[in-house]
Amino acid sequence: MVIEYIRYRIAEPERRVAFEGACARAAGELDRAPECLAYELGHGVEEPERYILRIEWTSLEGHEQGFRGGPWFPSFLASVRPFIGDIEEMKHYERTAVVSGGRGDAVRAETLAEAVGGIEGLRRLSNAFYDGVLSDPLLAPVFAVFSRTHIEHVAVWLDEVFGGATRYTDDLGGHQALLKSHLGMAITEEQRVRWMELMSEAVAKELPDDELLRRRVIEYFDRGTRIARDVSADPVGTDLGNPGPTPRWGWDGLV
Repeated sequence: MVIEYIRYRIAEPERRVAFEGACARAAGELDRAPECLAYELGHGVEEPERYILRIEWTSLEGHEQGFRGGPWFPSFLASVRPFIGDIEEMKHYERTAVVSGGRGDAVRAETLAEAVGGIEGLRRLSNAFYDGVLSDPLLAPVFAVFSRTHIEHVAVWLDEVFGGATRYTDDLGGHQALLKSHLGMAITEEQRVRWMELMSEAVAKELPDDELLRRRVIEYFDRGTRIARDVSADPVGTDLGNPGPTPRWGWDGLV
């Protein structure tokens, strides 16, 4: 994850009102973009002419290539364009180890697998997601040979990735088998973005109302779909070598 800070200085009170309205409209496009995890607009107290727009992106690539190259950016830009000249800084930052634990951390589940409701919660998430996928004209062809067993395998994979049982490694071939299953699929970036949109909808519907939990899960899916897209460009039979063990993903991202 990266955090973008955009600092504005808007002197005229009437333009501030217009600016806040423009940001509210632009926020609708951020809500639709799977690359955007969260955002907030801060208004100066001591210096009311100053604003800071803080946007959390899945990655720098997710912002600069995914969002800016995607369908929601033109409308977003149209809303904020009149205020581009008021920008004093527009930079990306990474989080450091210096961060508040948060008052809710004491009661958080140890793993993401526990927090999402275990394997049953992941089955519900997978079912909701694939209900959307199989009726989507862009993604349905990718799953032309889909079977309901696929849903169970996805849930088992996610359970292991999020810190649960190691059934995917023990029974289904582990990390290498997962990667091999994507060979030759030729997944496009457009399909990957649509995949993320539908998964974001499923996460909002099925996962507990916990902002950090949902954010971490979506961050994993952004990383995982990029790997799947890249692997899918290779033909079936490609020697993947040893990709290592099944990755683990926790409250702080990749373990």
